[in-house]
Amino acid sequence: MKRIFWLAPVLAVFLIPGSRIDAQEFFTPTLKAADIDASLQTDWYGTYLNNKKIGYFTTNRTRTGETVVDSYLMSMKLVSFGKKVEIKISQALTFEGKAPYRLLSGVMEENDGQVALKISVKRQDNGFDYDVDAAGQKQTSVKADLNYSLADAMAVEMWVRSTPKIDAQVASKDFDLKEWKIDTDKSKVKAVKTSLVGGVEVKYYELDNEVRGATFLSRHDALGNFLSGNIAIFELRKETEEQAKNTEFSQDIFVLGMAKVDRPIGSTTKITELVLNVSGKGNNVFENGPRQTTVLEKDGDRLVKVGKKFANEVKATAKELEDNLAETTAYPISNAKVQALAKEAVGDAKSPEEKVRHIVRFVHHYIKGEMNANLPNIHDLIAKKKGDCKCYALMTANLCRAAGVPAREVTGLLYMGDDVKAFGGHAWNEVVLGGIWVPVDASLGETDLDAGHISFGAGDRSANSYMNALGKLSFKVVESRSK
Repeated sequence: MKRIFWLAPVLAVFLIPGSRIDAQEFFTPTLKAADIDASLQTDWYGTYLNNKKIGYFTTNRTRTGETVVDSYLMSMKLVSFGKKVEIKISQALTFEGKAPYRLLSGVMEENDGQVALKISVKRQDNGFDYDVDAAGQKQTSVKADLNYSLADAMAVEMWVRSTPKIDAQVASKDFDLKEWKIDTDKSKVKAVKTSLVGGVEVKYYELDNEVRGATFLSRHDALGNFLSGNIAIFELRKETEEQAKNTEFSQDIFVLGMAKVDRPIGSTTKITELVLNVSGKGNNVFENGPRQTTVLEKDGDRLVKVGKKFANEVKATAKELEDNLAETTAYPISNAKVQALAKEAVGDAKSPEEKVRHIVRFVHHYIKGEMNANLPNIHDLIAKKKGDCKCYALMTANLCRAAGVPAREVTGLLYMGDDVKAFGGHAWNEVVLGGIWVPVDASLGETDLDAGHISFGAGDRSANSYMNALGKLSFKVVESRSK
């Protein structure tokens, strides 16, 4: 079965929401009843981190009367910042059982034992009723039809059934119910192999895939059924139900993602200039940004230069302005409580610069810093007033957008101090001031960002870069200046 993007919701624990992408030509197969019947089954997979099984994933496609239901359930036991959390995410999409196989309804639920989110959608004459229930806050809206069908959900498996050759490529629709958008799923045949499984010769396809900013390898049998896959440090393996459910808690992913540095560089917030040498695998995850320049050396090493001296002026495009003022499930900026909090934060500020300064200061004091490994949402955060860097970034983005200032979340690394001599995963924001992207960090109360922040960029690419860099990075200090 095709829906194997098992980590996309979970990455919100460590990363940031994705961004919308441009539309393009999609492959949508013509389905026959026999095609659907051949795909009606339940599959189980174990989820592994460094060969330790930390969760399971199950998919199911069934006929129910005149409809076809495509569903999954994902469960993972994660440790981050020393905190344990069991995350369960499920989704069920109901389609017409006959052409054109339109999407009729859907339900998605996230629960980590503390924070719960439920989204329900149902087709109506004028689009879809879209209901969100988060932290006791219920919100209903009407969404336009995204033209997503069962044929789209089965596109990759049907493409594999057509016996594509090595290097053949296809683009299909990936439906994000939570953000109500269509992403592009790109797949390319890397290899066609055979293997003996239980004494039976099995032909399978290895695909290189890219979706929602993440790249990963997947393996499919000749009928398009997903067998196994790798994304960053995680692996999915097909197993029996009993095997798949035999799980234990992961290693601490925050510790796993730390990047050591060869010598101390002083207090984080006082660093004004920093030049680091990055060698080995994973050094291609850094890119130029508002306070950062990267240089590829002849020997393959990379220099990462951080601070005002190395800043690049990054102009916001018209599309970026639109996207980063938009209301989404993660940013419900028309919600009465979000609007009220934004007005309180902004106060008497008039200019965008003043609004941002007020919001950063407000969020810095509103949230009580607390390490956690939970899935954040703005409603729960407003009520509980505590969380880690991703919570500060989430609230800052919400309040800035509600105040009319384009804002997005950024993934990167932050110097953790001389006692540790390492950088750890961190989240902050970029806002548009005078048409230029400017970084701010409410968790540290900074509107003039220090050089202890190393950015992977904003949007989907940064999330993918962070995951691919886990456990692979270390730095050598070339130059360091502090105030």
